[in-house]
Amino acid sequence: MVAFTKLGFAASALISSAIAHPGDSHEQKMHEAMRNHATAYKAKSSLDACASDSQHQALMARNVQRRAEQAEALRQKRGLSVSSKKLRRDLATLEAFEAINHNMTGKLNYDPNTPEFQIFGANTSSIVTPEVTDGPYYVTGEAIRKNVKEEQYSDGVDLYLEVQYIDINNCQPVPGIYVDTWGANATGVYSGISVDGNHAAGGYDSTYLRGIQPTDKDGVASFETIFPGHYDGRATHTHILAHMNVTVLPNNTI
Repeated sequence: MVAFTKLGFAASALISSAIAHPGDSHEQKMHEAMRNHATAYKAKSSLDACASDSQHQALMARNVQRRAEQAEALRQKRGLSVSSKKLRRDLATLEAFEAINHNMTGKLNYDPNTPEFQIFGANTSSIVTPEVTDGPYYVTGEAIRKNVKEEQYSDGVDLYLEVQYIDINNCQPVPGIYVDTWGANATGVYSGISVDGNHAAGGYDSTYLRGIQPTDKDGVASFETIFPGHYDGRATHTHILAHMNVTVLPNNTI
C-alpha cells in the first residue's frame, strides 16, 4: 500500500510571533488565541487571492502534473496496475461488494478515471507560524536526504510526503528552505531519543525516519518515509520544521 500525501504551507510575515506561555493568565491566553485566529484568517484570505494570479495558476498546473507523474512512478515501482484487481468467489458476491461505498471518509469517491486536477489540485494549505514547539523528540544535525527509511525499524505503510512553501505576500514559491522531518516508526517509537516512554532501538545514534530536504524552485521538498505509528497522548502525526538562511556543512547536515 502506498500513501501519496501533499501538504502546502503558506509562509507569511503577517503571523504574530507572540505565543502564550504556561504562566500566562486565562485572559492573556484568550487574547493571544483570538489575535492569532484573526491573523491566520487574514493570511488565508491573502492565499486565496493568489488564485487569480497568472504565475500562481501556472505553479498550480505544474503541481498537478508533478504529483500525477510521481504517483504513477510510485505505482510502477511497486508493480501496481492502473486499476486494482477485484478477486471474489462469484459474481453475486462481487456485485454486493461494489454496491457498498467502501470509502471510509464518505467524501472522496476517487477512481482510476477521476481527473488528475481534482486529486492533486486541491488547496490543502496551512499558515506557517514562526514560533512553535519543536518537539517532541526533535534532534539537530540530521542528514540531508530524501529517503529517510533505513534497513531497520522502518517497516510500515510507505508514505510519499510532499510539502510546498508559498509566500502569500507575492504568491511566489519559496526556494531554498531546508525542511526537517521526523516521525515515529510503525510501533510509535522515535529514533535518536531514549527517555521514559520512548526507548529508541539503536539508542541515541539511531537516525531512522529523520531527514532534511531543500525546497526547489517551486518551493517543494519531498520525502520517502512511512505512515507514522501511534503513541499514547497524541493524534498520529508527522513533524515538519522549516529552516531559513541555512549553511550546509561538509558532513551533509545543517
